Amino acid sequence: MKIEGVEHVGIAVKDLDECIRRFENLLGLKCGNRRRVETNKVEVAIFECGGTTLELLAPTDETSPVHRFVAKGGNALHHICFKVDDIDAWLAFLDGQGAHLVDRKPREGAFGDRIAFVGPRSLCNVLIELAEEK
Repeated sequence: MKIEGVEHVGIAVKDLDECIRRFENLLGLKCGNRRRVETNKVEVAIFECGGTTLELLAPTDETSPVHRFVAKGGNALHHICFKVDDIDAWLAFLDGQGAHLVDRKPREGAFGDRIAFVGPRSLCNVLIELAEEK
């Protein structure tokens, strides 16, 4: 059981089009993929950057957790995603350690990976996503 690296950094945004323009114009990055994820009520824009992925997340409706997040604090870092080799083992381990698990079982992520979130109160007020490639 190990962490294989940072899979992506998630940034919650109110206006996806505007933020895509800023990342492209100011940083020279190019949006490589964009899609809606109905199950998570977000639209995602992906930027590859030196082996790490940046994921801009915009809510698609007011019931999205990302909507509540940006309504409180505006555009901001939302989560860090770690690539893991065995997500089921990680969830069992973290549960046994008393971590606050948002997801007790993995679910499908935006690009087909198995994902689960660990609540921010468990890890220094940072929301953590675990992802296992399918």
